Amino acid sequence: MSSYTYKKKDVRSFIVEIYAKGLQPSQYLSGDEIEVLIESIGIFKFKGYLYAFKSDFTSHNLDEVFVLYFFDKYLTQYLMDLTFGVEAKLKSSLVELCYQKTTNPFFYLARRYHKNPQFYINKETLKNWKNLPITQNVSGAQEVYKHYGMYYRQKYDFNSNQARYLGQETLITLTNDVNYPPFHYLIESATLGVLIYFIKSLKINNFDILNSIASSFGVNQSGHFDSFLERLNEIRNRAAHRGRLFNRSYRSVTGFGKFNTLRSSVSNHRVIDVILFLLFLLNKLNIYQTYSDFEHDVIDRLFFDFQTDYDVGRDSFGLLNKLSNAEFGAIRGFMLRAMK
Repeated sequence: MSSYTYKKKDVRSFIVEIYAKGLQPSQYLSGDEIEVLIESIGIFKFKGYLYAFKSDFTSHNLDEVFVLYFFDKYLTQYLMDLTFGVEAKLKSSLVELCYQKTTNPFFYLARRYHKNPQFYINKETLKNWKNLPITQNVSGAQEVYKHYGMYYRQKYDFNSNQARYLGQETLITLTNDVNYPPFHYLIESATLGVLIYFIKSLKINNFDILNSIASSFGVNQSGHFDSFLERLNEIRNRAAHRGRLFNRSYRSVTGFGKFNTLRSSVSNHRVIDVILFLLFLLNKLNIYQTYSDFEHDVIDRLFFDFQTDYDVGRDSFGLLNKLSNAEFGAIRGFMLRAMK
């Protein structure tokens, strides 16, 4: 294996280089607009969209690369919104199921309620609840944190709650100077990764939380739902870090119900399967009788909304409005094939 050799690139020399490789110039953007766009995107990220055409650069142009980028950015927003919906549903289900089985709002700190005897809460989550000095009368502070950190730490203290709710319990590893909140407070402020960590670990007597939440989402086996949660986390992480989405491969999961029926028309590892997966978790697939119904309502609408989006038009110097219907249709077809 050879060692890496760094080659410095600036935007102008990079543009010259990609034209030399055979990519056709933009038909609608000026040289200055092209430089601004590539500089704002970043050369490294831009390459990911450029290389979608690497098998035949000469048949494509720079405008198409920009459309790929802006569509992927739009797709990111769409997928993030879907994952936020699933996350909210998971949090609601988790809190409701746990409080059906226990009236102790601090139960999660007792070791016997975890399948993993080494369970611990990470520092980033605990940082929200540390007993930091709080400046009184800070304008707006109490309102902003009404249900979380500042408000809670001003009114409650963990020592009294520990004595009242956890007196005889063997506890998980606790951190000094943390005002551990009730379970529903902690979960509401938790990240998706921490939420999944709790779902996989918690049990209340013989009541397995993972099994129960799986059932509430229409998944019959917790082993399959474990992979559902991993896929959900993968999607969120890629979208949150603005990784390329439209033509990437994703881990697959076992299909259930309408999700299993509709996905037969697409690859289990592509982004349309991811969209079906998220809509299934949100219980939004039952209105579709066939995959064609779903694609017409969801995917076609996604492309239409993208093409007419104000922010996309502004940020791309009006590129989408300048493309002919045939040009947009061709690049849409290219993206759709990669998504399926």
